[in-house]
Amino acid sequence: MCDNEENEHLESDGAMDFSLLNNRLNSFRRSILAEQVPAERLARAGFYFTGNADRVRCFSCKKTVENWTSDDTPVERHKEVSPTCLFLKCCHRTSFNPSFHNPLTNGYNEAAEHMEYRLLTGAVTDDTMYPKAPQMASEEARLQTFSSWPVDSLMRPRDLAQAGFFYLMNADRVRCFCCGGELSDWEPEDNAWSEHSKHYPNCFFILGHDVGNVPLQESSSQVSMESFEGRLGSFAGLQLPVDHKSLATAGFYSLGMGDRVMCFSCGGSLKGWQPGEDPWEQHAKYYPGCSFLLAEKGVEFVNSIQLNGPKQSRAVSNPQNGLLGAENGIPPSQLQICKKVVEMGIDPGVVRKTILMKISRTGSGYSRVEALVDDCLNGTPRGEMTEEQDENPLEKLRKLQREKQCKICMDRDLCIVFLPCAHLATCKECSEVLTKCPICCEAITQKVKTYIA
Repeated sequence: MCDNEENEHLESDGAMDFSLLNNRLNSFRRSILAEQVPAERLARAGFYFTGNADRVRCFSCKKTVENWTSDDTPVERHKEVSPTCLFLKCCHRTSFNPSFHNPLTNGYNEAAEHMEYRLLTGAVTDDTMYPKAPQMASEEARLQTFSSWPVDSLMRPRDLAQAGFFYLMNADRVRCFCCGGELSDWEPEDNAWSEHSKHYPNCFFILGHDVGNVPLQESSSQVSMESFEGRLGSFAGLQLPVDHKSLATAGFYSLGMGDRVMCFSCGGSLKGWQPGEDPWEQHAKYYPGCSFLLAEKGVEFVNSIQLNGPKQSRAVSNPQNGLLGAENGIPPSQLQICKKVVEMGIDPGVVRKTILMKISRTGSGYSRVEALVDDCLNGTPRGEMTEEQDENPLEKLRKLQREKQCKICMDRDLCIVFLPCAHLATCKECSEVLTKCPICCEAITQKVKTYIA
């Protein structure tokens, strides 16, 4: 029988701190409820005895539970009346974990629940060696394992490395450096941290314990990449077909994923480097609006690359816009229409050749944008061979594939047109964080989704 007279003060006494496990345990002394449901289970579930019949209250959400039976599981009953209780979220995140259910103990594994409670409250002493892969405790080391990560995967290596994973060089399978848990078959909607917490909730790294994790240093941030030394340092230990100093001088730094680099100024990304390529020329070819590029090399250099192409052609797509000038043989009367067509995404070299060919054959240029676009897309007249026609079919296929790729991630297809500049430059995912066009750096006022047939 419960001594209500001794415990009546518990219902309204605000002086007792029931956030402490021992205080909650002491509240069940002499309570008949403790004979039905162990006081330890009730206290671990956040409950303290109110002194009224068999009613208990959570110290956190203040919800009460009563009418207990000997088969009840306190954590589950707590979750039924208060699924959003902060205490439950913090200390019983996997209260319905299959490991809690054991047919030998009437469907409930008290040892498993007790261990999880101790893990989540930091009271556990574990003799297991953590982390399981100490050589991968550095986020930078984990990131470097993703050099051959599948290009069609929607999961970013940086996100996976931050969540403790390193790549196992097998499909899209990764492993946690701390708990050793492995995950694969990633879905587009997956989040690295959430999946790690969902499948391995007791991982000490996920729980916030000090397991020796070394976050990626600030030297990899865009701000520090403004210095030549910072950019050059990002290539340390990498073997690339292009000189490191040349890449750093042209504003590029390594992203730690193969030969992919990014400009610290415009954010333009390039990969697939070939021996002998000039980083300045490639920068001007794909990102002619970069302020750093224009300041260092000048408009004339960019114009030359846009109209004539780099000295050594690269098996990638042409840029989506160009800077045109009368010194390239285009009459002043054609410059405006020429600029409009180039801004629609047609190769500046093709536009220039089409205009000059029209003038040489008819004596006059174009008066309508549509006519110039049609001629550019239909190609040159029969018998007129161009450099594109002389190209190896495999090279032409690669160019066509790259022309459809996002200029930021270089993986997904282009589908977003920025207004008012009208550049088709990125995929939907990359466009969401942009406020300026990555091609011309003009402020974006509208983003329009397009579909390429």
